Amino acid sequence: MLATLSVAVVSVLATLANAAGPRTKCVETYRPTQSDSCASISAWSRIPVSSIQSMNPGVSCNAPMNTPTVCLQMFKPACTLNSTAWETTCNDQASHFNLTVQDFVQLNDNVDNACNNLQVGSDYCVSTADCFPGNTDPLCSGHEG
Repeated sequence: MLATLSVAVVSVLATLANAAGPRTKCVETYRPTQSDSCASISAWSRIPVSSIQSMNPGVSCNAPMNTPTVCLQMFKPACTLNSTAWETTCNDQASHFNLTVQDFVQLNDNVDNACNNLQVGSDYCVSTADCFPGNTDPLCSGHEG
């Protein structure tokens, strides 16, 4: 019994670890001046240069910087509703949850831009909102009950 329970727990944890999640979004940006560099931005923002570089892949850290904006803070929303894929493309799955294909791609960091690499039987994020389309929670406005 304990061995069966352990296998079940490991299976659930593996599914959660492999579940798709929303893409990280930049939520705070800065427009660098001609004299700005990663080091100067780091000095006043107290964000390590390595973090600036990881949030801004390909950015030149020397002045003048080669980008119109520098991301200073990232946020990864939590997925509040997953759905199991029933086909390898996301058109039907996205429309079932009132999403555009672009929205579906943004909600799933393991889905390519063409949205044609879904794994049938795998879970994908379809909402980051507490009150999502089709929610039956009476506290959510517009719920279906």
